[in-house]
Amino acid sequence: MKLKEIAKKANVSISTVSRIINNQGNFSEETRRKVLDIAHEYLKPGITPSKLAGISYNIVVIVPGNNDFFDNDPSTSADLNHLKEEFEAYGHQIQIVKHYPDLQSSPAYKLLNEEKVDAAIFFDPVVNDKLFDELESAKIPYLLTNGRTYKYGHNYIDYDNRKGAYEVITYLHGLGHRKIGIIAGPKNHLVNVNRLDGCKDAFRDLKLPWMDSNVLMGAFDPSHGYESVKQLMSKESSITAIFTFNDIIAYGAMKGLAEMNIRIPYDVSLIGFDDLKLSEYMIPPLTTVRRFKYDISSIIVKVLTELITNKNISEVNISLKTELIERESCAKL
Repeated sequence: MKLKEIAKKANVSISTVSRIINNQGNFSEETRRKVLDIAHEYLKPGITPSKLAGISYNIVVIVPGNNDFFDNDPSTSADLNHLKEEFEAYGHQIQIVKHYPDLQSSPAYKLLNEEKVDAAIFFDPVVNDKLFDELESAKIPYLLTNGRTYKYGHNYIDYDNRKGAYEVITYLHGLGHRKIGIIAGPKNHLVNVNRLDGCKDAFRDLKLPWMDSNVLMGAFDPSHGYESVKQLMSKESSITAIFTFNDIIAYGAMKGLAEMNIRIPYDVSLIGFDDLKLSEYMIPPLTTVRRFKYDISSIIVKVLTELITNKNISEVNISLKTELIERESCAKL
């Protein structure tokens, strides 16, 4: 029986089961007893999560060091928490560490130098990060997710952000829109680059003129959407559709458009990316691109452990599908 099944029976989290079995953390005697009784029923004496999985690996998840990384996007915390629980269910140790690519004193560098690391996951990686080279020199396997490069040897398991963005532009074009504004994310984040590449591919294939002035980049936060949509619509009033690179940006854009008395979708169509739960309840409900969040963690765990053992897999390039979710924030021109 895996930890997740024990957790389900005890009605607690996987990490709680892991810590109680390993005699870590402070829990009520009732919770501890309930978990141990279930565990002892199915596990032989002395079995730990590590032995349950056969072997335990030390996995590091590297995330951007900026303070608003977790604050602005609730889906990020959910993704990381699910990934953590999935690794712990197999008995592996996982540590989330912040990383500042421009600083040699970055906590990620320090961790790699001081502790034994079996593998690393770059969550929301940036362009030309020197830490890639450090891991390759140390022969530590790693993979990218929530943004990828297309460089040979860079393993990734990610949603197809490029294709998802391509389908957004194609969809808006099918509604008759030719003047499309884009409110993008941080310039150096690979997930932003991937989505931007998808937009450029679509503009090229649809023979639409690409205008850098109609693309505004910034943080994945609502204030960027709020400020950028005002700037975009003030200088280019002919824009009839706006693509924001996540739903959080779209929420800010909605407020900005309302203050300018620009109606969605009658005056301008608006579309986001990620399909957060709140998007369905916005006024109007937000058209967006859905990522199937809970499919990816189990794939990452299984593939990364294969990369560590180096038995069967030498390189991993896995793209998971996205889906355009049509709601009422977009309309025909």
